[in-house]
Amino acid sequence: MFSKDKNSINTENQKKGQGKPENILLQIGEELGSAFRKAADALKDPKKLAASAVQFIGSSAHLLKNGTLIFSVLTATTIWAVVSISVYPTMENVYYNVPVEISLENTYAEANQLNVMSLSDETVTVKLKGNRSQIGEIKAEDLTAQVDVSNVMLPKNYNLTMKIECSKKTEYEVVSIEPETVSVSFDKIITKELPITPLLDNVRIAQGYMSGDPVVNPSTVMVTGPQDIVNSITKVCARVSPEKELDSTYEFTTDELVLYNNNAVISDDSKLLSFDKSSFAIQIPVFVRQTLPLEVNIINAPDKFDLDYFRKQLVFSVGEIDIAAPNDKIKELKSLNIGTINMREVDVGSVFEFKAENFLPDGYENLTQIDTVTVTCPSEGIKKKAIAIKGKDIQFVNRPAQYEFEPVSSGMTLFVVGDEEQINSISREDITAQIDLIDFDMQEGDHKMSVGFIISSYDKVWFNGGDGVATPKIIVSASIQEPEEDAETIDE
Repeated sequence: MFSKDKNSINTENQKKGQGKPENILLQIGEELGSAFRKAADALKDPKKLAASAVQFIGSSAHLLKNGTLIFSVLTATTIWAVVSISVYPTMENVYYNVPVEISLENTYAEANQLNVMSLSDETVTVKLKGNRSQIGEIKAEDLTAQVDVSNVMLPKNYNLTMKIECSKKTEYEVVSIEPETVSVSFDKIITKELPITPLLDNVRIAQGYMSGDPVVNPSTVMVTGPQDIVNSITKVCARVSPEKELDSTYEFTTDELVLYNNNAVISDDSKLLSFDKSSFAIQIPVFVRQTLPLEVNIINAPDKFDLDYFRKQLVFSVGEIDIAAPNDKIKELKSLNIGTINMREVDVGSVFEFKAENFLPDGYENLTQIDTVTVTCPSEGIKKKAIAIKGKDIQFVNRPAQYEFEPVSSGMTLFVVGDEEQINSISREDITAQIDLIDFDMQEGDHKMSVGFIISSYDKVWFNGGDGVATPKIIVSASIQEPEEDAETIDE
């Protein structure tokens, strides 16, 4: 007995395993792969290609015994491939979804500040022709369709051809591009500042109230986009979408802009525009409406003067006015004071003018659109009289004991206006002229002092002074009294 060495045993096992079908297929595959790799290297030389095929068949002949059918199929396939490559060395291939690209660098379009606004097709289908080995290596992502913009000079639409470019250095022929051309729109990009108008379709004002002019903040927006579109915009509106009924001032916030070309809404083209602001605050003032009678304030009327009588004499150009206020406080008003009348300025037929901008409080709205109200003192039943007042008739009240006062002026003329019947009856004796020294500065010399007047027994007359001051002024001399000597001192 003897034992076989390991190499002998392995050799025998390998020989035994060669007859199995799976091993036959494995060997044929290896032979076929080797043959095709050699074929790929010999594609440019058909003679080498044929030699590679013959070499494959020869090297695989030993497999005939255990795999005749399989060998026959693979051999036929190899012969077909070799013949196809030899007889048809070029091929055509179709590539789908090839991206379309546009470059304006160093073109007339760039020089004319043109930009691409729209492109009809983002991708195209391309058919290429070339050497089998090279065409087979090209994939769709290796290709781009470059648009020819060499003749683009004006802002308008163009139908432009394309040139196929490949990222790999491969020779090929472009058989077709589908579509053959693309439609491209060019325009200049400009920026324009436009005012914002509020759009308040869904906002209602409660009954008894009214709205003022809405205030938009910010009040303008910068619009950037194609020149033709931007120039076609006639109005930009900020829309308030929520439905709401208002009875007080309210502020909305919105980011919705609506563009108009005259009365038509610009919709699709607005996608090509950009705005420098995206949020807008719209304040809607809401006012309470009220109709109020007018009145005036009266100053410098004599004591015990009948103001009701005087008010009835006044004639207003407008008796009442419609106004609106931003809160409900206006409902508490019984009348609207339009200004002040100084009785010293009232003469027969005097006319006083009051501007609405001066007598309406801030925030109040003048609904009647009346700018000026006049108040007239009528001539009928009213009379004016001049009364002379002598200096010696002027009385001094609250006089310091050590001072003496003497009017430098001999007197003055006082004008009295009022009810005709009372004016006819009044005289100088009915008027008291006096100077109040309560604020005297205790200085000797001449002083200009105001003279006040009191009318007794008459309640429908008043004093009229051309300068409109409360009281006229005269020059008064003030001096310190000399002390009187005692009688005993004199006798001595």
